[in-house]
Amino acid sequence: MAYIYAHPTAFTALKEDAAPFVLRGEDVPKIALPSSPSKRGIAFEHLILSYYNSVRSLEVKEWSSCLYGDSGTLYQCDGILWDGENRYLLEAKFFEKRAATLSDLHIERRLQAAHDLACRGIVCVSLNGFDASVHEWQRQEPSLEILLINWRALRPHVLSRIAPGEKYASVLLDAFGIEGNCIIGGTGKYQSRLQLDSQPQFETLEGFPEFICFPNELEKWLRRLPRLRLAQTQFGAGHFRFLQETQEARYIADRQSELSLWEAWQVEDTLLGYSARVYSAMKITAAAVNACPNRTRRILRRWLEERDWKTGDTGVRKALDNLSILGLVEKQPVGRRVTYALTPLGKIYADAGADAELIFHEQLRHWPPYRALYEAIDKHQVEPKQESIVYYFKEQYAPYEPYARSLFNDNTADGLLSLYREFEMIPDPK
Repeated sequence: MAYIYAHPTAFTALKEDAAPFVLRGEDVPKIALPSSPSKRGIAFEHLILSYYNSVRSLEVKEWSSCLYGDSGTLYQCDGILWDGENRYLLEAKFFEKRAATLSDLHIERRLQAAHDLACRGIVCVSLNGFDASVHEWQRQEPSLEILLINWRALRPHVLSRIAPGEKYASVLLDAFGIEGNCIIGGTGKYQSRLQLDSQPQFETLEGFPEFICFPNELEKWLRRLPRLRLAQTQFGAGHFRFLQETQEARYIADRQSELSLWEAWQVEDTLLGYSARVYSAMKITAAAVNACPNRTRRILRRWLEERDWKTGDTGVRKALDNLSILGLVEKQPVGRRVTYALTPLGKIYADAGADAELIFHEQLRHWPPYRALYEAIDKHQVEPKQESIVYYFKEQYAPYEPYARSLFNDNTADGLLSLYREFEMIPDPK
């Protein structure tokens, strides 16, 4: 069945699309989304990319990731699509109550990214369509093809990609079933099972019967379900090799990446929320929490300013987030506010005096992203530079996409390299 979108010359491969799914109330397959509205945008990106990747004459060249353009600028991209001749930048917007506006698209940055990444156009998909400002931009934009696609028009085609008779699917369009406390995905020898301690709970998304919302962490593992078997087999799949030059035997894991899938997931999960912050900023922020326990960020910032530490609210937040990731600080919701306190380990760190750096370094070595960066540089001879680190981890994650994704960008790479140089006594090449 032909299905032509907003522009007659782009994405003609969609003429080969399967007949769209007919919506019939309770028969509509349910697509799992995370419960947090802030996380649904990324899930929606994966859904749109998974659909386009299933169309015979289209290909996803890049899943949601950070990409360097020809100019050397790094861009956060929802994805890159290929129609057999040209590349298209994807921009997906998930606003539940309104249409997407021109300001939502951050259009100057998107245009710059599309040109710098050698794209012929931009494919914009919005849950609730677009307002007049976006349509006006589409008519007037001279340099690129602009495709505007409303989810409601795309929806039956996406649902047609879910196997007939299946009730549930992840945003990667992998079907799964629920049997009591067990979630089952895949088929045959590739079948994976995720055992829960109680029956999974979910809620429907108002106005969109095709979406159901699971707790954030559970939805993440629903996405990963088809690769649980691979992660399991990687634990023991390998061979021993004797290296005559060094006269030693080594165990070599059988996989494409130097990171196992399980390690890739650990790095991804524990790097989420991290932002570059120098060690001295984290150290004095821990001192502030020690001096003002169970206080808000505003009070902690005031304590820092009284000691001539020039920082804004964002800087304090980033330092606190990083200390929390490393297990030194814990957040405590109090009504609509959040207060901060040191963990038992954080208290030992704050009171350790000259030994504080040893404690912090030990925590770093156990933190999966830092451990992976250390091994990349020390074991695999990756150059300790921003662009080298971003590229290396992009290559490491490539065999696992879209079931795992690299969160290494200029900011995270810069922050980790700063800590690496501080604690491994490596001079900054700059």
